[in-house]
Amino acid sequence: MCASRDSGPLHRSTGRCEMRTVLVVDDDPDLTALAGAYLGRLDDVAVRTATDADDALARVDDSVDCVVSDYEMPGMDGLALLDAVDAAHPEVDLVLFTGAEEDDLAERARERGAQYVRKGASTGGFDDLVDAVEGALDG
Repeated sequence: MCASRDSGPLHRSTGRCEMRTVLVVDDDPDLTALAGAYLGRLDDVAVRTATDADDALARVDDSVDCVVSDYEMPGMDGLALLDAVDAAHPEVDLVLFTGAEEDDLAERARERGAQYVRKGASTGGFDDLVDAVEGALDG
C-alpha cells in the first residue's frame, strides 16, 4: 500500500493513493484466471475479469486503469474492444495479450496506443504481461 503521495501508485482519476484496477478479458476462463493470478501479485492492483467483449465493456468505468485483452474472441476481436474502450475512456491503458500470430498484429496494437504482449509459456508471456501492465500503470 502507498505510504505517501511520493512513495507509491496514485489512482489516475483521483490523484490519491488507492488500488489500481486491471480488467482482464479472454474468452478462455482458465487463461483469464491465470493472467489474473499473475497480475494479482502486483502491489495495490485489483483484478477484474470478463470472458467476452460485451461483458468487458459493461465493466469498464472510471475505476478501471488498464484493460488487458486477448485478440481472438467471438463477436468482437481484441483490437475492436480496445478501440471501444479508448473511445469511451481514453485515460485507460491498453494491453493486447494474445497468442495470435498475425504478422502486423503488434504494429496494429501499437498504432492504437496499446502495448502488445505475446502469450505463451515459451515466450515468458505472463511475466511479460506483468511487466507491461506495471509499466503502463506506473507510466
